[in-house]
Amino acid sequence: NVYKKEVITEKKTIEKAAAVKGVKKAKWDKKTKILSVTFDPKQTGLDKIQLQIAAAGYDTPKYRANDETYESLHSCCHYDRKK
Repeated sequence: NVYKKEVITEKKTIEKAAAVKGVKKAKWDKKTKILSVTFDPKQTGLDKIQLQIAAAGYDTPKYRANDETYESLHSCCHYDRKK
């Protein structure tokens, strides 16, 4: 799961955040709020992908985005963050 408020731009934004070398496909399901990622484990891993998503400002189950980066997101991309 990636924690993100449901907005029109979310699909492209969150999929772009998962663009790590070795990621073959990233698909955001706005209904379930789950990002499905297909990747080559020889080139990357879930840890690296989640770090990249957090670096873009979105919390993941393993990593919390930096507060400053999160605040720099457009206001429509803000969501209720878990503490």
